[in-house]
Amino acid sequence: MPPFNRWRLSLLAFALAACVAPTPAATAPPAALPSPIIRTSTPVPSATASPAPPATATGTASPPPTATVAPTPASLNPLTGLPLPDPAVLNRRPLAIKVAHFPRSVREHQVGLSSADNVWEHYAEGGVTRFTAIFWSQSPEKVGNVRSARLIDALLGDAYQAVLVASGSSTGTMNRLRENEALYRRIVAEATGYSGCPLLCREESAALTTNKLFTSPAALWQLAAEKGFGPPEALTGYPFDATPPAAGASVTTLHLDFQLNNTIAEWRYDAASGQYARWVDTNALPELAPHVDTLNGQALTAANIVVLYVAHVASNIREAEGGARYFSYDIQMTGDGPARVFRDGRMWEARWVRADEPGRLPSFLNADGAPIPLKPGVTWFEVLSANSPTQVDEAAGRFQARFRAPNPFPATPTATP
Repeated sequence: MPPFNRWRLSLLAFALAACVAPTPAATAPPAALPSPIIRTSTPVPSATASPAPPATATGTASPPPTATVAPTPASLNPLTGLPLPDPAVLNRRPLAIKVAHFPRSVREHQVGLSSADNVWEHYAEGGVTRFTAIFWSQSPEKVGNVRSARLIDALLGDAYQAVLVASGSSTGTMNRLRENEALYRRIVAEATGYSGCPLLCREESAALTTNKLFTSPAALWQLAAEKGFGPPEALTGYPFDATPPAAGASVTTLHLDFQLNNTIAEWRYDAASGQYARWVDTNALPELAPHVDTLNGQALTAANIVVLYVAHVASNIREAEGGARYFSYDIQMTGDGPARVFRDGRMWEARWVRADEPGRLPSFLNADGAPIPLKPGVTWFEVLSANSPTQVDEAAGRFQARFRAPNPFPATPTATP
C-alpha cells in the first residue's frame, strides 16, 4: 500500500461521521475529563493568585484511550487540512526546525515562521520559550534564527518523522537524540557534521550580534533526497472540519505568561478573518506587539491554538551556565492529559492522547472520546506544565494561563559531561 493511504481518504467521510454519535472503543472507554480550568464571571485575577489546576498530565507510557483519526484526502495537507497546489510535496520529509524566541532582539530577524504548517512553542529553560516549527507544504527562502535542540525534539522529531534541524545541542540532549538511531540520522546540525551555506548559514551583520544561524528548506529537502529520506512511512495527521463542533465556550483572547524574563504570548481572535493573531512581549511592558515574520512582513496568525498540559520533569542536563533553572526539562508527552482546543473564537475542553510510536501525533478527544476536529489552516501548539494555573472568564471571553515550573525544583542536579 503506498505511503499515506491510511489517511488519504475523504474528508467528507469524516464530516458525515461527525454527525453520528461516536461509539466509544469497547476496550478503552474514555476516563472522565479532568479540568484545570476555573470559570469566573468576574475579571481574571492576577496570575500569582490563580489556583493550580486539579488535574495533571500523566506523562506515562500506559496505553492511552483509543482514538480513531479520519484519513485525509490525497489532495489535502494532513497537517493543515488545506488544499495542496502540488500533492507531490508530501513525498518529501517534514522539516522540524528549531527557531529562537529570546532575547527579544532576535524577533527583528526571525524569518519563515509564517510558512510553517505547525508550530510548537515550549518552555526551554531560564524563563524563555523556543519553537519547533514544522515545514512540509511550503518552502520559504530561509528560516531562522536557528537554535539548539531540546529534549522535546526527540519526541517531536519522531512524531513527525521529520528531518530535525538545529544549531546543535548540549551533550546530554544529543545523547538522548542518539538513542533513536533513525531520528539521529536525520539530524542536520553542526554537531552531526553539517555546516556552511546553504544548509546552515551564519550571517554576519552589524544588526546580528547573536543568533546568526539560518537555514534553507530547499537545501534541506535536497539533502534529504540525497540521503534517501523519502516520505514518512506513517504519519497520523489531524482531523479537520470547516464547521466547528457544537457548544464550546466563547473565548477570543488567550494570554500565556511564562513568568521569568516576562515572556508572554497572546492570541487575539479576529472574527472577520477567522484567524488568531499572535502578540508578544516588548521592552515596554505591559505593551504587547504583533509577532511578525520579517521575511515578508506578515503578522503571524493561526486557525487553531491548542494548549496542552504536560508533565515537565527536571533532568540532569545543563543547557546553560547558572542555577538549577538552567537545566533541561523532560517534557513527557506520552500517554494522556488535559488540553484545550481553540478555533472560531471558541474553546473546547479536551484530552490529549499520544502513543509512543513513530509518526504518532497527539489526538485531542472530547469527553465522549471522539476526536475534536481542527479548522483547516495552521495550528500552533502551546505546551504548558501540568500544574500551570489557568482561568477562563467567559463574560470577558478571556483564557489566561501561567506556566509553572516543577515546584519545589529538585536539588541542583549533577550536570552531564
